[in-house]
Amino acid sequence: MGNVNGAEALRALYALQEKDLEIDRLQKEAETLPEDLLAAKAQAEALEAELVNLLERQAELKKAYTRHSLDIEDLTAKEKQAEAEQRQAQSAREQTQYENRIQQIKDRIRELLELSTPIMEAMEEVEKEIARVEEALASLRPKLEELLQQNALRVEALKEEILKLQEARQAMAAEIPAPVLKEYEAIRRARKGTGVVRMLRQGQVFRCEGCNVVLPTHVAQKVMQGQLTRCPSCGRLLWKGEA
Repeated sequence: MGNVNGAEALRALYALQEKDLEIDRLQKEAETLPEDLLAAKAQAEALEAELVNLLERQAELKKAYTRHSLDIEDLTAKEKQAEAEQRQAQSAREQTQYENRIQQIKDRIRELLELSTPIMEAMEEVEKEIARVEEALASLRPKLEELLQQNALRVEALKEEILKLQEARQAMAAEIPAPVLKEYEAIRRARKGTGVVRMLRQGQVFRCEGCNVVLPTHVAQKVMQGQLTRCPSCGRLLWKGEA
């Protein structure tokens, strides 16, 4: 490649890179959710997680209450059976035995009823909390849906802009020699989007715009001559810039 062609290729690469960086910026913008949408999504997720926990707690309480209720029902049936058998007792001793048994059953029923009371109270509190969270979610969802629709429109507009830039970029890339373009793209992938940088003059020395290292004299000379030259430190292609 001659010096003129090399200089022109580097100038074209630098312009192409500006297009690439703009495309990168817009793609990142499209992938980044707005703060208000992020906040709404986080709030909805927190409420949904809270609702799941509350529903699990409600299920546990219902299970415990049902278990106590079944035990009370079973004990009540045993109490009635014991009372019926007591009426058939043939002796005072048997009467006393049945009385003791009936009293034990009554005591156990009372214990279960006492245990059931706080469970019922807890169930009522959980139901209130479930209603509160469901109301908050119902209130939040329209806002979240609106924000999602707005974001979808925003992303669609950005994609259209990106497509136009990509078409222009494709036309620009077609004017650059394929080996130079390939090398630039490989460097760009390895160097976070920057494949070609200017060589900056500071007094008597030249620095790489990409990594700020002072360039050796022979490297600077090649760049000034328009030769395709890479920074010995960061590996980016160096361009002397506009005259």
